[in-house]
Formats: sequence, C-alpha cells, structure tokens
Amino acid sequence: FIDRHFRVGPSKEKRYVKIASDKRGDALSRGDTAWLGGSKMDQWIIAFTSGDVKKVEVRHGALVVPVPASDKPLEFVVSVGVGRGGNSIRWEKVLDKASKRNYKAPDFAKLTSGGPALWTEKVVTKGRRGADKEAYVVDTITVPEQNPWNSWIRCSGFDFFSDGRVALCSVTGDVWIVDGVDDDLSELNWKRYATGLFQPLGLKVVDDQIYVLGRDQITRFKDLNNDGEADFYENFNNDVSISPHYHEFCLNLDTDTEGNFYFIKGGNLREAKVPHHGCMVRVSADGKKLDVVATGHRAPNGMSVGPNNELTSSDNEGNWVPSSRLNLVKEGGFYGHLYTAHTEVPPADYDKPLCWLPHQVDNSSGGQVWVTSDKWGPFKGDMLHTSYGKCRLFKVLMEEVDGQVQGGVAQLPLNFDSGVMRGRFSPFDGQLYLAGLRVWQSSGARFGAFHRVRYTGKKVYLPKELEVKSNGLQLTFTEPLDREFAEDPESYAVDQWDYLWSQNYGSKMYSVKEPGKEIGDKRQQKFGGEPVEVKSVKLSKDGKTVFLHLDKVEEVMQMRIRYNLDAADGELVRGEIYNTINAVPE
Repeated sequence: FIDRHFRVGPSKEKRYVKIASDKRGDALSRGDTAWLGGSKMDQWIIAFTSGDVKKVEVRHGALVVPVPASDKPLEFVVSVGVGRGGNSIRWEKVLDKASKRNYKAPDFAKLTSGGPALWTEKVVTKGRRGADKEAYVVDTITVPEQNPWNSWIRCSGFDFFSDGRVALCSVTGDVWIVDGVDDDLSELNWKRYATGLFQPLGLKVVDDQIYVLGRDQITRFKDLNNDGEADFYENFNNDVSISPHYHEFCLNLDTDTEGNFYFIKGGNLREAKVPHHGCMVRVSADGKKLDVVATGHRAPNGMSVGPNNELTSSDNEGNWVPSSRLNLVKEGGFYGHLYTAHTEVPPADYDKPLCWLPHQVDNSSGGQVWVTSDKWGPFKGDMLHTSYGKCRLFKVLMEEVDGQVQGGVAQLPLNFDSGVMRGRFSPFDGQLYLAGLRVWQSSGARFGAFHRVRYTGKKVYLPKELEVKSNGLQLTFTEPLDREFAEDPESYAVDQWDYLWSQNYGSKMYSVKEPGKEIGDKRQQKFGGEPVEVKSVKLSKDGKTVFLHLDKVEEVMQMRIRYNLDAADGELVRGEIYNTINAVPE
C-alpha cells in the first residue's frame, strides 16, 4: 500500500477527495474501506483510511474520501493498493489485517516549510558577445551542457524576474535560474530550481512567481525557505485534456493585461479525440477556469499575447495545413486544421492567416514576440516571428484591409545556434532574448540555446511596412533609398502562387491565373511561382517608400517580392518578402 497523508483546513461544506477511478468492474465499499474491481483483468484498486476521517465511498465509478464539514483541521491518511487475483472475500482479509495499523500524523508544519537544498554545486558559464558590425547582433548566453546532474538542458521557455534574473525551463523537465545576464555576460550563474516536470514548453513569471506549462498542467512554484530551490510544486490548473499521443504538446505560456494565461495545444494529427486537441486556450488569472479561445491548429509551436491583448499563433504544414501559417487570432476563430475544428459539421472554409510561409523559408514555425522596447531600433510596436525549423527571425509586415488582416515577413540577417521559438524583451536592457532547442526536425546545430539580439545603434536597412493597393504594392524601408536604383523596375522581381487546402500532407504550388493547375513543388531547390510584371516604380520624396505599379493585383495565398537596391548612403539593401493578399482595397 502507498500512504497519502492529508491535512484539510476548516470548512463549512462537505468535500470529496478522489482517490482512483476504474470503469471496468464492480465497486464495493464497507465504511472505512472500498475497492474497485477489474473483472476483465481480475485487478483490484483498494483504499482505506485512518485518522480523523474513517470512510471511503464509491461515487460514479470512483473511490472518494468524503471529508465532513469541520471547524478545525482534519488529519488523515489514505492507503491505496493495487492487486491481482482472488476475489472480494480474499481482499477483505487483506484489508482487515492492513487497516489495524495505528495512524500517527506527520509533522505537517515541518513538511510544508521547505526542505534542504538538493543542488548546491555552483554552475558557471561565460557568455559570448557578438561583434558590433551590424545594426543587430547575436549574443550567446551559454547553456551549461556539462553540469553535475547531467541535466540535458534544451531551452523551451523563459521570463524575467523583477531583479533581472531569468527563469528558464528545459523540455527535459527542469527549471533553472540564471543570474549575471548583464551587458558583458562574463559570469553567468546557473541554479537548478526544480525538476521532474512533464515536457515543459512554456514559462511565465508573474509577481516574481514562476508558472511553467507542462503537457499535463500549469505548475506554480514556491520556494518556502528561500534557499533558491522550489519546495512546493502547486497544480495551478490541469483542466486541459490530454491523451498518450506523442504529438500532444502544450506550448508557450503568456498573459494578457487582466492576468489571464494563454497557451496552445497540439492535436494528434488525425480526428480529434479530446476536447482541446488543436485549441488555443485561456486560463483565468486565479487558475480556476479554462476555456477555448480558438480551434483548428495542427502542430502549433508558438503563440503570443500582444501589448493590446492581440493574440497570434502559428502552425506547421501537414494535413489540412498546406504550408506554415501565421495567424492573428480572433475569439471563436477556426484556423484550418479540419480534424481539430470541434464542430458537428466540418467547416467549408477557415479564417485566413496573416500570411502563409513557404517550406523553404519556414518549415516549422515558432512563437511570436511584440517589440515593446524603444531601445531596439525602429520597430517598436511591431511583431516578430521565429522559425524553429530554419533558426531564423522575421520582421512581420501587417496591415488591415476592410477588416481583413494580411501581410508578410522579411528575414533579419541573423544566425542562431538552435531552433528559436520563444522570445521576450527584457524590461532592463530593452533587448530581445530568444530561447530554442533541437528536438524535432530543425537545422539548429545545438540541442539548446539562449540568445540576446542586441541593437547596436547602427542604421537598419530593412522593410518596415507593406501596403496593398488596388494597382500595386507600397513598400516602406527604414532608411532612404538611392533614387536611381529604387525607381528601376529591374531592381524588383515579384511572383506568386496558391496552395491547395486538403487532407494531403502540405501542398504543391498552384497557378493563380489557372486555378487547379500545378506549377511546381515548393520543396524543390529552385522554386518559383508565376511572375507578376512590375510596370513602373515611384519613390517618395523622403526616399523611404516605393510604390510598385503591378500588372494586376489579386487575392493570392503566396507572393514573393525580391528587391536588390542601394540605400542613399551607398549600403546594399537586398532581400525578400513573403506575403499573402487576402483582400484588395478598392
């Protein structure tokens, strides 16, 4: 038998403690003892009590301990055992012998005040600053791959404390506290804070308390004796439904301005079997309620909550997801994966994404992060998108036309050690921090990475805005352009294609001019769509905005805009934008 000790505080109402459930067989009880029979396997689950509560009941196929109303705390032990063979008469004899033990209450105050620290050895690494050659550089907060406990640290979520320290979780089950994340990163002190979690893939610090999202629940941690290690792993909310399918991760963790928590859950790659397959969910600030925000995700590895409570998500190509997609999520929205629509009648259409992303650009999307800092160059208020599969960071170009959101992405010229997928701006230095790992398919070199993307103050030569007009595209850059190059149509190349929304895994490229006609495979090394003629180009007076007069502007799932320009100061401005046009203004 396994003994579970309880101390339940005073209450005016009767409560029940659920011990076990089994719907396969008969249920029997006799006062202080009850058992559930598994007649098919001849297996029995038995429980009995000692102490202030001496009763076990069977309610709706479950073993429960009824805790009566009381004006004082009640202390009791529940002994639970599992056995095979025999019958109820035999088990009664076993219980008669076992239940004659004398119950002695443990020292609950001592057990709930925190125990001695378990991981006292010092773990120190030295970070690496990137060379300040460009506007944005990547610094490395070195992960202690070698540590006294052989913990395999694969960074899956992080957040900042009010004193500048960082809490970081690993998908292998750890939480670490990192101190020394300063300008030069010369001494990084890593302290193991907790372990034993179930595939944590999101972390949020609220009022200096750590909340970690695992596959099973949101866990809130408390260090009861202030020794730097968690003593109490509290179940904050475990209402999310799960099954044993390997793909059912719970991902990301963020909060809105009212303190509600948000995360997103993977599906099982086929027809949904549990209520939360493929859903973005919300948990109330007190942890007492979970509800569904949106449905239709297949394999999401990220989301975000913006500064004005904007919700975003991403998804990775597969059945009913023709290519990776980035979504601005609305309440009650359906985002394409038909197997996780959770409707009686399958939807005939889906809420359009902000943009689609080709396989070669982002084959496995991560989360998003909003630029909340005015110390990170010219992008405050904008959104960034991470690619887990390609280890890339993108600037998102977003607009709204007649209530329909749309836009595209432009890659920042940066390289990362692993598949970046979680991002936050530090409230201390105003720089972007990114965490990532390599577990699933990714081009990342390392299994875990923690980076800072630092703005050096140099000029930024990137697109900032993209607007669709009835007869062309308006593209705004962060620096003035050389007029001769900017107004030459040969400096640009535009092509486009559609995808097929179907149960097939991913999609080939399809003609926009002749719907249904295959024009290519996006996985081939040299891929491209139907060319769109750039008839003329006009540069604005300030030299930052170009208007590309196109032969025709129409709704299209995937467009690619390539540009090869010079800035007014002679710097090369070269890159690509991948965008989607959901609506064309009149």
